[in-house]
Amino acid sequence: MRARPRHGLFPRVPRAPRALLVLGLLVTLAAAACDGGGGGGGGGATNGLERLPAGEVGTRTLTALRTAPGVHLVGAVSDPRSDAPAQFDLVMSPTTTRGTVEEYDQETQLVKIKGDTYVRRARGYYTATGDDAAASLLADRWVRLAATDAAKYSYFTLERYSDSLRGYLAGLAGGVRQDTVDGARVVRATASDGTTFDVANTGPAYPVRITLAGASTTRLTFTEFRAPAAATPPSSPVDLSTIG
Repeated sequence: MRARPRHGLFPRVPRAPRALLVLGLLVTLAAAACDGGGGGGGGGATNGLERLPAGEVGTRTLTALRTAPGVHLVGAVSDPRSDAPAQFDLVMSPTTTRGTVEEYDQETQLVKIKGDTYVRRARGYYTATGDDAAASLLADRWVRLAATDAAKYSYFTLERYSDSLRGYLAGLAGGVRQDTVDGARVVRATASDGTTFDVANTGPAYPVRITLAGASTTRLTFTEFRAPAAATPPSSPVDLSTIG
């Protein structure tokens, strides 16, 4: 007696009961919902910062910032000293910085290229500082600053600004928690004085938002971690770099 030929290349597998198929689908959907929800944002692998103590998260964050190819930094200081910047909006690379700094209720345009610092200010800046003679000569012109005047902007570099934040690491204590900031997955490390570090929970440990507490509160946001366009010296600046 001849055996019946099978239909198709592979033997037929018995069907699972419909109820089991429905149950399996529900389990799959529930697992996906758990991966995509919660304070940590969407699914996918993290960079492991959520398993580290707060102090270590802070240390890794500043190391990543210091060695970044570039960053767009926006800062605002509540109740600054009269001679301290109140706001700044800067694009920094390892060798250049450019952007704006608000001081004395006036805007200073700033360009730093290695050891050279250039500023352009309106007349209102010079009159606010009581330097009427400089207002007539320098208002609305690019100026290459002397070393003593450039010192107040010396920490507005990627390396120096990262190092200036290290004093806040000692206060970061305990564990961290996962959250989202503007849709980005972060871990949050905190200090008892209200200082917080919100750090990317995927990819490099770049800061996303930092709040520094103290006599005044400084709020910092960090975006665009990439090499910025090349910065060039302003044309025909008034050169004060040989003075002082």
